[in-house]
Amino acid sequence: MIAVYVTEALLYLCFSLLIGTLLIHLVPPHLKPPLKLSKRVLQVSILGIVLLSAAPVVRVILFLYEDIGLLLTIRNVIGEFAVGKAWTLTIIVSLFFYLFVSVIPVLERKAFIAAALAFTAVLLVALGWASHSASLTDWSGLVFHTLHFAAVTVWVGLLLVVSWFSTSQQNWLPFLKWYTPVALSCLAVVIVSGLFIMTLAVELTEYQETWMMPYGQALLLKHLMVLPVLLFALINGVWIRRKLQRGSNINPLPWAKAESVILLLIFIATGFWGSRSRPIPLRPIYGAVAPRKSSIISIPEVSIRP
Repeated sequence: MIAVYVTEALLYLCFSLLIGTLLIHLVPPHLKPPLKLSKRVLQVSILGIVLLSAAPVVRVILFLYEDIGLLLTIRNVIGEFAVGKAWTLTIIVSLFFYLFVSVIPVLERKAFIAAALAFTAVLLVALGWASHSASLTDWSGLVFHTLHFAAVTVWVGLLLVVSWFSTSQQNWLPFLKWYTPVALSCLAVVIVSGLFIMTLAVELTEYQETWMMPYGQALLLKHLMVLPVLLFALINGVWIRRKLQRGSNINPLPWAKAESVILLLIFIATGFWGSRSRPIPLRPIYGAVAPRKSSIISIPEVSIRP
């Protein structure tokens, strides 16, 4: 189970580094700190996405193989289940993406960066296709999960790249001037899409009841961890900005790195939440007979939608 949390967190990290590296190279030099980045970051991120996105496929195979055998299970999951088809698409797109990044000086021209972002968008859709949210609806789950994941990776990716790959704090104020509204916009998308995704599994009126189960506890932990992120956002976006405007010699990079570490912890909490059993309402089954505290139960969740 620990492997599930780690792979989810690292998958978020790979997408964040990929998107952050591409987007920051679209920003003029005078609006960002000097960075030391190479396309090696892109190559490692792409390989990581291929390997780490296989985790749900492996999980489904391990869940089913005892009944019909390993080889038949692998063939069925890859060829017939949404999670397997999505991973196949991920492999194909990533292969061409990796070759494109390796052969083309992708970070040197905006047209190449735009093409790389198009590859990334397809990978994001493939990830959304394999999600539990997509299995619960015709299309809205896929759309909202993709928007949710994209907003998180844009927000976090830019922060990760700037905080860990900057060679100095030069141009930090110009960077904050445009990054702050981008981060706030991403946060708004994350909140709206997150609420929609949550309501696919939990009614808002039953949110507190889910705290009795591992799924609800992980969800609550994920929500509570947003508070320190907002605190660091205020520190980096307001307090440090005012310090710099007044000519202070404060170094903003350690604070930005601290915020990125908190966001990585949220990734881990997200992986824990995603691996928990989904609550199932009992009221439609038992009606008024079901007691209030037993109105929801948990069942193991493995997304095996064909």
